[in-house]
Amino acid sequence: MPIDERIEAVVTAVKQSAKYGDTNEATIRELAAEAVRQHKKTRPAIKAVRARLHSIMAPYLGDPDYAVEAARLDAAFAAGDDTAVATICLDCLDAHLSTRERLPIMAEFYARIFAITGQPDVLMDIACGLNPLAWRWMGWPVDSSLRQGEQAIQFYAYDIHEPRVAFINHYLRLEGLAPLARVQDVAMQFPQETADVALFLKEMPRFERNYGGRGRPLLEALNAKYLVISYPAVSTHGGRNLTNRYREFMVQIIQGYDWPVTELLFAGELVFVIEKR
Repeated sequence: MPIDERIEAVVTAVKQSAKYGDTNEATIRELAAEAVRQHKKTRPAIKAVRARLHSIMAPYLGDPDYAVEAARLDAAFAAGDDTAVATICLDCLDAHLSTRERLPIMAEFYARIFAITGQPDVLMDIACGLNPLAWRWMGWPVDSSLRQGEQAIQFYAYDIHEPRVAFINHYLRLEGLAPLARVQDVAMQFPQETADVALFLKEMPRFERNYGGRGRPLLEALNAKYLVISYPAVSTHGGRNLTNRYREFMVQIIQGYDWPVTELLFAGELVFVIEKR
């Protein structure tokens, strides 16, 4: 079978699977091309792609039921119930391990970051997961009428899980924001938008593991005044302190650049606020 047909067969098989069918097809196609080069038979290539997707998408971190949560948000916004909206957002954030760990510090987290960068008018959230649901804890006005016109806030978000991106856009619309979440693999296609601040929260270690060597080029390519890169301060299992390890890792990633760096240490999360020059 010609290589193009083998790649297509792998892509089709993965897209038809219940677990990974909602993944960005461009990501699946790139992984399929790599797997077909490494495996002579189609079945091992399919298995290899699924293994890579398991590492990239990390389904074990958790997801809410997007249809259920979208309906809950619709009802809460229709009723004008800000308390209910906040509760639903917290429920969604609690469903994913990465954002769940940040819940106790969320308001302080963004207040300290934006005290350095200034409150952004344009924000990017790279490999966002469910983090856009933290919107109401980021310091902007809740009243959507204050977010219209020429100075309207723009919130770009990038993820490879199609239902997640659709849900985020649904939420952004309800908040009166443009639906700027995108199904995009930032390892394959760097964001081209310009922003005041780009968030890349607790994803760099997995990004480098899954797309070895693309972390530094990604940071170089981002058109943002500030980069906010965070790492887990302790390991998920066992509570091992990771701060020194990730400090050294961060130094290596940006070595050679004259970029001022401010370090912020929170309970459970190590943050580097980098001013790009």
